[in-house]
Amino acid sequence: MSWKIQNTDVLVVGGGSAGIAAATSAARNGAQTILVEAGPMLGGELNSGIPVDGCMSARGDWTVGGFARDFFDACKRYDGYIGPVCDFRALNVICIDPEASKLAAIELVYGAGVQVLMYTFADQVVVDSSGRIEGVVVRNKRGRTLIRAATVIDATGDGDIAVGAGCETMVGDPVDKSLQPVTLVFRMAGVDSAKVLEFIRAEPENQSLLEYPGFAPDKHAAVEGLVAQGLPKVFFVPEGPLLKKAIEDGRMYPTSLIALTPNSLARREVSVNTTRIASVNATDTSKLSSVFESLHRQVEMCAQFLQTSVPGMEDAVISALAPRIGIRETRRVVGDYVLTGDDVLSGRKFEDGVAKGCHELDIHGSETGHRRENIRDGGSYDIPFGCLVPKGTKNLMVAGRCLSADREAHSTARVMGSCMGMGQAAGTAAAMAQEMNDYDDIRAIDVEALRARLKEQGAVLDGIL
Repeated sequence: MSWKIQNTDVLVVGGGSAGIAAATSAARNGAQTILVEAGPMLGGELNSGIPVDGCMSARGDWTVGGFARDFFDACKRYDGYIGPVCDFRALNVICIDPEASKLAAIELVYGAGVQVLMYTFADQVVVDSSGRIEGVVVRNKRGRTLIRAATVIDATGDGDIAVGAGCETMVGDPVDKSLQPVTLVFRMAGVDSAKVLEFIRAEPENQSLLEYPGFAPDKHAAVEGLVAQGLPKVFFVPEGPLLKKAIEDGRMYPTSLIALTPNSLARREVSVNTTRIASVNATDTSKLSSVFESLHRQVEMCAQFLQTSVPGMEDAVISALAPRIGIRETRRVVGDYVLTGDDVLSGRKFEDGVAKGCHELDIHGSETGHRRENIRDGGSYDIPFGCLVPKGTKNLMVAGRCLSADREAHSTARVMGSCMGMGQAAGTAAAMAQEMNDYDDIRAIDVEALRARLKEQGAVLDGIL
């Protein structure tokens, strides 16, 4: 079979938060870079409306920099940056307008000189007998092209390139193989934030508070802190009387949360993270496609519930759906090191740490099931270089949701802040490999030199708990 051939230094497959960070960072460090994205827009879940988790620890320390901070600065230029918001539960999150996010991603990726191929699918991975990827065949309406790259970065989320290269993967719960639910995020505009917060003050038992105790001395103070902040960062729980009764009465589907997050002050808009269908294997596109109708019904049900049951939401209207179904969990690629739940909960630091994570352990279950645990002292942990290097390969890296981690560690490292940190590390490493004479194996790069360059370019790697 014949195909066109194109050569490049670095090929990044997947244009979500990890992919745009990887491609931009590789290009900024002097590598000729191609970014392949199957969809019509760059940014992935950054465009959904949910907040950017994993950027700031519960203690209030920034754990990402470099590309991530550049991305937020670009959102500011498009009047789409609210900034750090505390939920007085367990998290400090970064709130952005997803419409500004789309513009910011385009600005940074194209501004770095990356060649972008949208509407293009990775179709085949060509690997030699030593485990070196000779190229990736991509397909679009112009046919098939073999892209030869010195280094390939798998930022697909599902580990598609790693699987094509024959890498070992882990999927779901190690015992029962269950998968975290998929979600269709939606947004509602016309929210009266002051009324919503007054409702929380009047009936705080509906809201989860102080899972991380460092935010306030008691739950009353936490409520007052939330009200004083003035932004509707709300986490309704099924144990609270409001949602519990609605589920019992059939006015709401069983869910572990209704999470409201501000994303546009001008539109008085919040995102709503609540819909859920568990144990859908999202790598099976027929199964993933089949859940749209059920998720649509849940969106409609929840919007009506909020309008009729939560003061301040009476006049709110559905203003947008996320551009795609949100996927929490599919494949995890087995790398030179597998990050563990103990690593993340203990806030472990590594000599070869190239990115950080700080999001809580966060495993969503079916219906109302949800396991959450804090990182020790509200701090952060390191993601070592070995988590980005799949076993048995030479010139392949992974970044983002398909990193090498057990299920517990994955549930915290999968969020967008740490994904951007991993992407910056992988893209910079790939560019540094290109600078080497007779480059053969990504493991040959000097990781200490990589860490130094990442820090020079704004990454946060040292000096915080």
